[in-house]
Amino acid sequence: MNKAKKNIDVVLLCGGKGQRLRPLTANVPKPLLLVNKKPFLYYVIKNFLKIKVNHIFLASGFKSHKILAFKKKYFNKVNNITVINSGNVDIIKRIQDCSKLIKNDFFVCYGDTFIKINLENYVKAFYKSKADALVSSAYYQLKFGTLKLDKKKLYIKKFQEKPIIQEPINLGYFIFKKNTLGMLNKNSNWLNFLNNFTKQKKLKTIITKKEYFTFDNPRDYHEIKTKFI
Repeated sequence: MNKAKKNIDVVLLCGGKGQRLRPLTANVPKPLLLVNKKPFLYYVIKNFLKIKVNHIFLASGFKSHKILAFKKKYFNKVNNITVINSGNVDIIKRIQDCSKLIKNDFFVCYGDTFIKINLENYVKAFYKSKADALVSSAYYQLKFGTLKLDKKKLYIKKFQEKPIIQEPINLGYFIFKKNTLGMLNKNSNWLNFLNNFTKQKKLKTIITKKEYFTFDNPRDYHEIKTKFI
Protein backbone atom coordinates (compact mmCIF):
# COMPACT_ATOMS: atom_id res chain seq x y z
CA MET A 1 0.00 0.00 0.00
CA ASN A 2 1.29 3.48 -0.82
CA LYS A 3 1.96 5.59 2.23
CA ALA A 4 -0.21 8.60 3.00
CA LYS A 5 1.44 11.91 2.11
CA LYS A 6 1.06 13.40 5.56
CA ASN A 7 1.87 12.08 8.99
CA ILE A 8 -1.12 11.57 11.24
CA ASP A 9 -1.53 10.52 14.86
CA VAL A 10 -4.06 8.00 16.12
CA VAL A 11 -5.93 7.83 19.42
CA LEU A 12 -7.60 4.47 20.03
CA LEU A 13 -10.16 4.56 22.84
CA CYS A 14 -9.64 1.49 25.01
CA GLY A 15 -10.61 2.63 28.48
CA GLY A 16 -14.31 1.88 28.96
CA LYS A 17 -15.66 -0.82 31.24
CA GLY A 18 -17.79 -2.51 28.56
CA GLN A 19 -20.58 -3.06 31.05
CA ARG A 20 -23.12 -4.20 28.46
CA LEU A 21 -20.78 -7.10 27.67
CA ARG A 22 -20.58 -8.41 31.22
CA PRO A 23 -19.58 -10.99 32.32
CA LEU A 24 -17.23 -11.22 29.32
CA THR A 25 -15.59 -7.93 30.25
CA ALA A 26 -15.52 -8.38 34.01
CA ASN A 27 -11.74 -8.82 33.99
CA VAL A 28 -10.65 -7.60 30.58
CA PRO A 29 -11.10 -4.38 28.55
CA LYS A 30 -13.60 -4.86 25.72
CA PRO A 31 -11.05 -4.30 22.89
CA LEU A 32 -9.00 -7.22 24.23
CA LEU A 33 -11.76 -9.81 23.79
CA LEU A 34 -10.47 -12.56 21.51
CA VAL A 35 -11.48 -12.91 17.88
CA ASN A 36 -9.73 -15.60 15.84
CA LYS A 37 -7.40 -16.24 18.79
CA LYS A 38 -6.15 -12.63 18.96
CA PRO A 39 -7.44 -9.56 20.80
CA PHE A 40 -9.76 -7.50 18.60
CA LEU A 41 -7.53 -4.46 19.19
CA TYR A 42 -4.68 -6.29 17.47
CA TYR A 43 -6.49 -6.10 14.11
CA VAL A 44 -7.36 -2.43 14.57
CA ILE A 45 -3.74 -1.50 15.25
CA LYS A 46 -2.36 -3.63 12.41
CA ASN A 47 -4.69 -1.85 10.02
CA PHE A 48 -3.39 1.57 11.06
CA LEU A 49 0.22 0.45 10.82
CA LYS A 50 -0.34 -0.11 7.10
CA ILE A 51 -0.35 3.64 6.56
CA LYS A 52 2.09 6.37 7.57
CA VAL A 53 1.04 7.08 11.13
CA ASN A 54 3.33 9.13 13.34
CA HIS A 55 2.13 7.69 16.64
CA ILE A 56 -0.64 5.49 18.03
CA PHE A 57 -1.94 6.25 21.52
CA LEU A 58 -3.89 3.57 23.35
CA ALA A 59 -6.16 5.67 25.59
CA SER A 60 -6.80 3.28 28.45
CA GLY A 61 -8.48 3.28 31.85
CA PHE A 62 -10.26 0.12 32.98
CA LYS A 63 -7.70 -2.66 33.54
CA SER A 64 -5.02 -0.50 31.93
CA HIS A 65 -2.29 -2.95 32.99
CA LYS A 66 -3.81 -5.48 30.59
CA ILE A 67 -3.57 -3.00 27.71
CA LEU A 68 0.10 -2.56 28.65
CA ALA A 69 0.61 -6.34 28.69
CA PHE A 70 -1.13 -6.60 25.31
CA LYS A 71 1.15 -3.96 23.82
CA LYS A 72 4.24 -5.73 25.16
CA LYS A 73 3.13 -9.11 23.82
CA TYR A 74 2.05 -8.11 20.32
CA PHE A 75 3.83 -4.82 19.55
CA ASN A 76 6.86 -4.77 21.80
CA LYS A 77 9.19 -3.85 18.94
CA VAL A 78 6.92 -1.09 17.62
CA ASN A 79 8.27 2.16 19.04
CA ASN A 80 5.44 4.47 18.03
CA ILE A 81 2.72 2.95 20.22
CA THR A 82 2.14 4.39 23.70
CA VAL A 83 -0.39 3.43 26.38
CA ILE A 84 -1.93 6.41 28.23
CA ASN A 85 -3.84 5.55 31.41
CA SER A 86 -6.47 8.16 32.39
CA GLY A 87 -8.48 6.06 34.84
CA ASN A 88 -12.27 6.14 35.02
CA VAL A 89 -13.08 9.33 33.08
CA ASP A 90 -15.13 10.68 30.16
CA ILE A 91 -13.89 9.97 26.64
CA ILE A 92 -12.76 13.55 26.17
CA LYS A 93 -10.42 13.38 29.19
CA ARG A 94 -8.67 10.38 27.63
CA ILE A 95 -8.15 12.33 24.42
CA GLN A 96 -7.01 15.41 26.34
CA ASP A 97 -4.37 13.32 28.12
CA CYS A 98 -3.13 12.09 24.74
CA SER A 99 -3.28 15.59 23.24
CA LYS A 100 -0.14 16.66 25.11
CA LEU A 101 1.80 14.30 22.82
CA ILE A 102 -0.18 14.78 19.58
CA LYS A 103 1.96 16.49 16.93
CA ASN A 104 -0.22 16.19 13.84
CA ASP A 105 -3.77 15.98 12.62
CA PHE A 106 -5.22 12.97 14.35
CA PHE A 107 -7.67 10.09 14.30
CA VAL A 108 -9.91 9.29 17.26
CA CYS A 109 -11.35 5.77 16.96
CA TYR A 110 -13.21 3.35 19.17
CA GLY A 111 -11.03 0.37 20.03
CA ASP A 112 -13.94 -2.02 19.46
CA THR A 113 -14.66 -0.99 15.85
CA PHE A 114 -13.03 -2.19 12.65
CA ILE A 115 -14.08 -0.88 9.24
CA LYS A 116 -12.85 -2.46 6.01
CA ILE A 117 -11.99 0.86 4.42
CA ASN A 118 -8.80 1.97 2.71
CA LEU A 119 -7.37 4.24 5.41
CA GLU A 120 -5.04 6.03 3.02
CA ASN A 121 -7.97 7.02 0.81
CA TYR A 122 -9.95 7.99 3.88
CA VAL A 123 -7.20 10.38 4.99
CA LYS A 124 -7.04 11.86 1.49
CA ALA A 125 -10.81 12.37 1.56
CA PHE A 126 -10.45 14.25 4.83
CA TYR A 127 -8.02 16.77 3.35
CA LYS A 128 -10.11 17.07 0.20
CA SER A 129 -13.20 17.85 2.30
CA LYS A 130 -11.61 21.04 3.73
CA ALA A 131 -13.48 20.31 6.96
CA ASP A 132 -11.99 20.58 10.44
CA ALA A 133 -13.25 17.09 11.24
CA LEU A 134 -14.51 14.00 9.43
CA VAL A 135 -16.30 10.89 10.68
CA SER A 136 -17.29 7.59 9.09
CA SER A 137 -20.92 6.49 9.09
CA ALA A 138 -23.15 3.81 7.57
CA TYR A 139 -26.78 2.96 7.07
CA TYR A 140 -27.84 0.30 9.51
CA GLN A 141 -30.32 -2.49 9.01
CA LEU A 142 -32.15 -3.47 12.16
CA LYS A 143 -31.80 -7.08 13.25
CA PHE A 144 -35.49 -7.32 14.10
CA GLY A 145 -38.69 -6.53 12.29
CA THR A 146 -40.69 -3.51 13.46
CA LEU A 147 -44.36 -2.74 13.87
CA LYS A 148 -46.08 0.32 12.46
CA LEU A 149 -48.86 1.36 14.83
CA ASP A 150 -51.83 3.67 14.57
CA LYS A 151 -51.65 6.96 16.46
CA LYS A 152 -53.40 5.58 19.52
CA LYS A 153 -51.26 2.42 19.44
CA LEU A 154 -54.36 0.25 19.71
CA TYR A 155 -53.58 -2.05 16.80
CA ILE A 156 -50.84 -2.91 14.32
CA LYS A 157 -51.12 -1.28 10.91
CA LYS A 158 -48.15 -2.96 9.24
CA PHE A 159 -45.25 -5.34 9.78
CA GLN A 160 -41.85 -4.18 8.49
CA GLU A 161 -39.14 -6.80 8.08
CA LYS A 162 -35.76 -5.58 9.38
CA PRO A 163 -35.92 -2.04 7.95
CA ILE A 164 -32.87 0.11 7.26
CA ILE A 165 -32.99 3.13 9.51
CA GLN A 166 -33.16 6.46 7.68
CA GLU A 167 -30.34 8.24 9.51
CA PRO A 168 -26.79 6.82 9.22
CA ILE A 169 -25.09 5.58 12.37
CA ASN A 170 -21.79 6.89 13.72
CA LEU A 171 -18.99 4.35 13.18
CA GLY A 172 -16.28 6.51 14.74
CA TYR A 173 -13.01 6.83 12.85
CA PHE A 174 -12.97 10.57 13.45
CA ILE A 175 -10.17 12.66 11.95
CA PHE A 176 -9.47 16.10 13.41
CA LYS A 177 -7.15 18.89 12.41
CA LYS A 178 -4.46 19.60 14.98
CA ASN A 179 -5.75 23.15 15.45
CA THR A 180 -8.93 21.75 17.03
CA LEU A 181 -6.96 20.72 20.13
CA GLY A 182 -7.60 24.12 21.67
CA MET A 183 -11.35 23.58 21.52
CA LEU A 184 -10.90 19.99 22.69
CA ASN A 185 -9.14 21.10 25.86
CA LYS A 186 -11.87 23.64 26.67
CA ASN A 187 -14.59 20.97 26.75
CA SER A 188 -15.44 18.56 29.54
CA ASN A 189 -17.79 16.33 27.55
CA TRP A 190 -17.20 14.38 24.32
CA LEU A 191 -20.66 14.99 22.83
CA ASN A 192 -20.52 18.70 23.59
CA PHE A 193 -17.18 18.86 21.82
CA LEU A 194 -18.61 17.17 18.72
CA ASN A 195 -21.69 19.37 18.73
CA ASN A 196 -19.49 22.45 18.63
CA PHE A 197 -18.37 21.27 15.18
CA THR A 198 -21.93 20.63 14.03
CA LYS A 199 -23.03 24.11 15.08
CA GLN A 200 -20.23 25.62 13.03
CA LYS A 201 -20.75 23.21 10.10
CA LYS A 202 -17.16 22.01 10.36
CA LEU A 203 -17.80 18.27 10.73
CA LYS A 204 -18.47 16.16 7.64
CA THR A 205 -19.06 12.46 7.16
CA ILE A 206 -18.33 9.76 4.63
CA ILE A 207 -21.10 7.19 4.43
CA THR A 208 -19.44 3.88 3.71
CA LYS A 209 -20.87 0.70 2.26
CA LYS A 210 -17.83 -1.25 3.40
CA GLU A 211 -18.24 -4.02 5.94
CA TYR A 212 -17.69 -3.01 9.54
CA PHE A 213 -17.43 -4.85 12.82
CA THR A 214 -18.33 -3.52 16.24
CA PHE A 215 -19.79 -5.12 19.33
CA ASP A 216 -21.72 -3.78 22.27
CA ASN A 217 -23.35 -6.88 23.74
CA PRO A 218 -22.63 -10.65 23.97
CA ARG A 219 -24.77 -11.40 20.91
CA ASP A 220 -22.78 -8.96 18.73
CA TYR A 221 -19.51 -10.36 20.02
CA HIS A 222 -20.38 -13.98 19.29
CA GLU A 223 -21.66 -12.98 15.85
CA ILE A 224 -18.40 -11.19 15.05
CA LYS A 225 -16.37 -14.23 16.05
CA THR A 226 -18.04 -16.18 13.22
CA LYS A 227 -17.71 -13.44 10.55
CA PHE A 228 -14.61 -11.36 11.22
CA ILE A 229 -11.76 -11.60 8.71
